[in-house]
Amino acid sequence: MKRMWIERIAEATNWEPLRLEISWNSVEGDLGTALPEDYKKLAEAFGKGEFSEFLHVFTVDGTRQFDLSRIWKRFLDGAPEDGPDPLFKPYQMYRPGRRGLIPWAFGEMECNYFWLASAEEDPASWPIVTQGDPYPLQQVSMCTSEFVYRVLTDPEFEPFSIARLFPEPDFYPMD
Repeated sequence: MKRMWIERIAEATNWEPLRLEISWNSVEGDLGTALPEDYKKLAEAFGKGEFSEFLHVFTVDGTRQFDLSRIWKRFLDGAPEDGPDPLFKPYQMYRPGRRGLIPWAFGEMECNYFWLASAEEDPASWPIVTQGDPYPLQQVSMCTSEFVYRVLTDPEFEPFSIARLFPEPDFYPMD
């Protein structure tokens, strides 16, 4: 039987999945679109925290520190209403009814991770757009949990991988 990416992440980080029950209605209502199912399962398995002191995946967060909806709105507040966002050219921030970026994680060293989202498309098909130092915006076609797994464990997944810096990936929960 094929192991799921989330199971691989849990095994690699020696983490027992939490099986949290997260109400996604509020964030999906704010966004005007559903979110990728594998991302929701990842957030439910790990909760709020950081992978290998590097990667923070947003979720529905009562403390609002890593709350996906709040962070998206913060990006949206500084974004132009129409046309590309100067910080993320050629992309624009997602607005309901349009195609654009929704932030889902950030990494140390000024890395941002987005979905290129559209309410008209299946969220499972949304590509990931990354921005980091020292590389420019790049688009990657894979699911969220595969991307996280490869960032943590695949030294050949350049320029995104942290596997050489952190050869034994881990996860630290945050309250």
